[in-house]
Amino acid sequence: MSLSADDKIAIQELSNTHVKYLDAHEVDAWADCWLPDGTFYATYGTFTGHEAIKEFIRGHIAAGKEDGARHVMTNYVIDGDGDRATVYCLVVKIQVEKAPHIIASGVYNDVVVRTADGWKFESRRLDVDNGVFAAAAAAAQS
Repeated sequence: MSLSADDKIAIQELSNTHVKYLDAHEVDAWADCWLPDGTFYATYGTFTGHEAIKEFIRGHIAAGKEDGARHVMTNYVIDGDGDRATVYCLVVKIQVEKAPHIIASGVYNDVVVRTADGWKFESRRLDVDNGVFAAAAAAAQS
């Protein structure tokens, strides 16, 4: 059975809610978007389970990496059937408290599953585009 339009909207809503919580620095709500044993794969490392995911994002926030940031999610491709799906989407991280500019961009590739509490990430993989690292390297050389 293929996914219904309602399922696809709910899955997209999970992804959008995830970054809403990130932008608001709501760590517990952000981590609750995953299954209790879910995994976040990122350029910064691999984090499995709510506590590891929370520890990572708390450090990321404390380091100022989310100050003034707003995440924009787009170009969703959702495929699956029944209670499991894969999700591809793009993310753009924008600075909105200083002179507006793009901080970073990247691609999310997710596996989501239906639970009694709605759709949750089994895994979420963030691949940050190389441009952010190239810009940092160029700034360090000047």
